[in-house]
Amino acid sequence: MKIVHLSDIHIWRYSFNPIRLWGKRAVGMAELVAGRASRFRLERLAEVVDRVRSLNADHLLITGDLTTTALRREFDQARSALSPLLSDPDRVSILPGNHDRYTTHSVRTRAFERVFGPFAPATSFPWLRRLDSRTAILGLDATRSHLSATGRLPEPQLLLARQWLASPERRPPRLIVACHYPVAAPEPYRGELHRKRLVNADLVSDWLRQLGPHLYCCGHVHAAWAFRPDSLPNQLCLNAGAPLLRDPTGRRPPGFLELDLSEQSVSVFHHAWTGSDWSVMPLVVDLRLFAPPSESPSSPR
Repeated sequence: MKIVHLSDIHIWRYSFNPIRLWGKRAVGMAELVAGRASRFRLERLAEVVDRVRSLNADHLLITGDLTTTALRREFDQARSALSPLLSDPDRVSILPGNHDRYTTHSVRTRAFERVFGPFAPATSFPWLRRLDSRTAILGLDATRSHLSATGRLPEPQLLLARQWLASPERRPPRLIVACHYPVAAPEPYRGELHRKRLVNADLVSDWLRQLGPHLYCCGHVHAAWAFRPDSLPNQLCLNAGAPLLRDPTGRRPPGFLELDLSEQSVSVFHHAWTGSDWSVMPLVVDLRLFAPPSESPSSPR
């Protein structure tokens, strides 16, 4: 099975309508004017869509932040630009990010659900989407309208997810947990994640440790990675990065992830835009994450 993992597209639109520019959105618009807009190259989105289409994946997973300030025009533009990838809602799963819940109004009016609700198996979180007889995605929503970029997974969501997956017989052999917020990050990004962390990450991690082998697909921090947190040895944490990010440093190449799942193994490839062409970097090769318990999975290469 082949899955493409996208995140943090960050469609942005300027708005100087005083009716819309209040509270946090005023801050977000000021950040766009100050330079954030130049960091996300919207003119490259068509190239990203074409690249994803060329892979002919079995499923597309997008882990949030399709917009920047949750404006209706941003949502509509994101839906239009991504439309070549969205023809079959059963083959696409989309979660919100904190920027898609940017204001209290966007939460109250369910702005994200209005546009991207069809690309989930349920109207509320958590949800469990089975991709085949062995593979399922557990969708979680830790976003909230808040002055900071921190998130929190609501206790009722966590309780329901616990109940669904408490029995090994009910848990899919290949489980993918999808949430915009990482619970851990590689060392170079830990400080950045701390500033916009999942505030109850310890509680969520305690539960994740009980799940057994699983993939954890996230975004939020604009850097691609594949690593196994020391505190979560049965987890392979995957961050897709930001496909439209302008990266003058060369340390955060924009792109997305391709996941290839076999019966017991997973391989992960980062499709990165170099400035003139696409480069494919293997992040994990044939990691036997889903091997029987008697076999110890090897480390990512």
